[in-house]
Amino acid sequence: MTLYHGSCFCGGVRFEAEGDLSQGTMRCNCRFCRKMRYWEMRLPDPERFRITHGAEMLAETPRRQQDGVDMHHLFCARCGTRLWTEGDLEEMGGRFIQVCVSALDDVPEAELIAAPVFYADGAHDAWWNPAPETRHL
Repeated sequence: MTLYHGSCFCGGVRFEAEGDLSQGTMRCNCRFCRKMRYWEMRLPDPERFRITHGAEMLAETPRRQQDGVDMHHLFCARCGTRLWTEGDLEEMGGRFIQVCVSALDDVPEAELIAAPVFYADGAHDAWWNPAPETRHL
């Protein structure tokens, strides 16, 4: 397990997250994730995440659907950098945090290149299945 440090572009929000990029990352083909260009790493333990600076600068992209799903996409209100997704979903094993890989500051390029990517089929509400096409993601 590695302790990663992350931040937004302007430095207004900073965080620490314990995870392992070599265990895999995720991209999704749903409309939201495509527009936001999400590439995320799920943390094995949400308790191993902490905001170290700028919690007051966080904003959230509201869910378009009013379906009661507990999922929150957080970003810096000043510069707009996407930072992490958190929520509590039975399909995800309960409480979870997924940090945006692009917000991590101290990851060597070789580690980013080597990180496995699972392309989820969120466009068909089947996130556990591979997306049928991924070249556009």
